[in-house]
Amino acid sequence: MEIRSLVRGSCERFCPDAEAKMRIQKKLLHYFEYKDGQKHVPGVLVKEFTRSAADAKVPKAKDMRTELCLTKTVEYLLKDILLDERKPYHLAYDFIFDRLRMVRREIVIQQYNARQTIRLLEPMIMFLAYSRYRLCAEPIEKFDPKICNQHLQECLNMTLCCYKELDDEQETQENKSTIRDFQRRCFIEALYQVFNLGTSEALVRGLALPAEVREDKIFKLAFGICMNYHQGNLYRVIVGLPQLPHIICAVSASKLEMIRRRLMEIFTHAYNNKQLTVPTSYLLRLTLVEPPILAELCRQYNIALTPDRKAVHFIKTDFRSSAETIKARREPFIEAKLERIYLPEVLLLKKLWL
Repeated sequence: MEIRSLVRGSCERFCPDAEAKMRIQKKLLHYFEYKDGQKHVPGVLVKEFTRSAADAKVPKAKDMRTELCLTKTVEYLLKDILLDERKPYHLAYDFIFDRLRMVRREIVIQQYNARQTIRLLEPMIMFLAYSRYRLCAEPIEKFDPKICNQHLQECLNMTLCCYKELDDEQETQENKSTIRDFQRRCFIEALYQVFNLGTSEALVRGLALPAEVREDKIFKLAFGICMNYHQGNLYRVIVGLPQLPHIICAVSASKLEMIRRRLMEIFTHAYNNKQLTVPTSYLLRLTLVEPPILAELCRQYNIALTPDRKAVHFIKTDFRSSAETIKARREPFIEAKLERIYLPEVLLLKKLWL
């Protein structure tokens, strides 16, 4: 069997010269690659994703970017393009998603080590997690949450494998990570737990992590929420979610409607009585919603509100089990957290505190 030699990229441009020349000639530039949106003036080009054919040759060094160039590419996409408001966010997301996918491919082709891979993948995880929340209410033709979830899970799994590889190295070499690297890892580990809320794999991983990670404040909070969910204590889950930091809190939005549905169903059994009602003020606090959203929940699952809308009447036989869970939405308490941050700084993991 022929063993292919490892090729390291030598290109210092976001887009290699050969691809840039071809795409300019064929007018294949994206809106964000034209200078100030002018269709006839090329601006900053970024290497686009292309699928590799089965018989494709190993790319030449000049057609692959260096690690430094890949890092600058990620920073450019998650700052300049992310904040470009000339077009709706879903179009910026599509562009960034495609270009980051090519960065991931070059990581694999060049066989970067665990530390190199982690530094490039962590911002991608943050971008996908944020976009999953920001675009959650968009129609399927503008944003497909399943594809975003799939790529987010792939990036998380790849990053967690790299963390494990570094843990194994440290046992033999005493090669300790920096404080900043450790903080980034704890944040990503916490994000993984919340994104995989309800899965046994996430809980098993959490229990097997190094003690210093398990004792981290953010991770302990996220893992505690996941344990409470596993134990069926949804009240503590709901109370804990708003305490999570920005992006992790945003990730939890995709789980909230499922949790609300379970709560409402539990209440139809716990308060099943023709004479008994539950105050809406209590349910509003418990479900983290405003009155119009609570009314929507009741309509969706066939739960009766009293005429004055100050109480809810639960009857277990009336609960509509066949109803679809309401689609995830942007939540006021999460919006408040995101308004207080400078997004590129957070997505690039330069600031992670609560």
